[in-house]
Amino acid sequence: MKNKTETFKTVVCGTAFGIFYIEAIKRAFPDFELAGIVANGSERSIKCAQNYNTRLYRSAEDIPDDIDLACVAVRSSSLGGAGTDLSVGFLKRGISVILEQPVHQNDLQLCFKTAQKNGCRFMVGDLYLNMPEVRRFLNVCEYMRSIGQYPEYITAKSSVQAFYPFVDILGKIIPDGEVEVKSVGEQFGSFKEIMCGIGGVPLSIQYNNKMNPKDPDNYMQVLHSFCCYYPTGRLELVDTRGPLIWYPRMNMPWSVLDEGRLPDVYPKHMYDASVQILTRDLSSIAKPYYKYAEDSWVDSITRDLMEIRSLTFDRRRFIMKSQQEQKSAKLWNELSQIFGFAALDSSLKPEPADLSGIFDASILRGEE
Repeated sequence: MKNKTETFKTVVCGTAFGIFYIEAIKRAFPDFELAGIVANGSERSIKCAQNYNTRLYRSAEDIPDDIDLACVAVRSSSLGGAGTDLSVGFLKRGISVILEQPVHQNDLQLCFKTAQKNGCRFMVGDLYLNMPEVRRFLNVCEYMRSIGQYPEYITAKSSVQAFYPFVDILGKIIPDGEVEVKSVGEQFGSFKEIMCGIGGVPLSIQYNNKMNPKDPDNYMQVLHSFCCYYPTGRLELVDTRGPLIWYPRMNMPWSVLDEGRLPDVYPKHMYDASVQILTRDLSSIAKPYYKYAEDSWVDSITRDLMEIRSLTFDRRRFIMKSQQEQKSAKLWNELSQIFGFAALDSSLKPEPADLSGIFDASILRGEE
């Protein structure tokens, strides 16, 4: 086994989303070093190997035995891809693996079992769970529990493409909460809704269940959005990218007007902010989309790299993580079956609109 100071020699399988893994490996040097790309020899993979000055392997069997980690950015078997088979092949050789989500529970069981048998590590890549505003949201949820505040109701939104990490995030809002489905709505437009409970807390999930089969990883209306209603107010993560907002519950004691005029002094709680933007830097969520991909995605994948490195030296935490991942995968599979197959629309390809006037349109009279 590697010691804690050695560099992990890493290969990346796939050169589409895999390019973000390559960038993350570069960013994580000297903890990680790119040792090659595994791809089928397409023009893009050849260019990728040239651009990153690394070797292109046409087969996973060709990589040397001194590789420590394989990042498999190839669809798993649940989506008809070779990602699961590639992962198992690496794990049998004692090479740790990060496999990009989603991954079926049966595949997870096989991969975790193979990793334990061969003294290596396996985990699912889940960059959305590492996004700054998602982590901030979960930190605040944990804080609320620590002061005895628990959600009374939760509304949430996601899409078929981003539903796997959605389930993971949901499980961290209500740890160890069992999900019980109460009712399932009909597909209406691009969305479907179910009403359920998690750990006894009512939960409404709106699910963007429409995709273009020719470009299945694109055009979703929403990634992840959560609103937790507490006795004292609501905590809202507007989107995976943020912002995170706290809205105190309205509490206007009409007794302050008993003198027939506006009072000189209000109750203490009425001096608190009526809305709190918990996102520290709003400019971080207003950056161009390409910067979001180049910065936030790569940083989040880097956190996954550091996580599997840490798990290499902590078997107990690896076992705990494997159990949690299998529980989440089981719930993802169950809920996905309830929502049913996505409505397919090959014409779904919305063109970017010129919204240069949207800010001016938002200006109210007197704000000019």
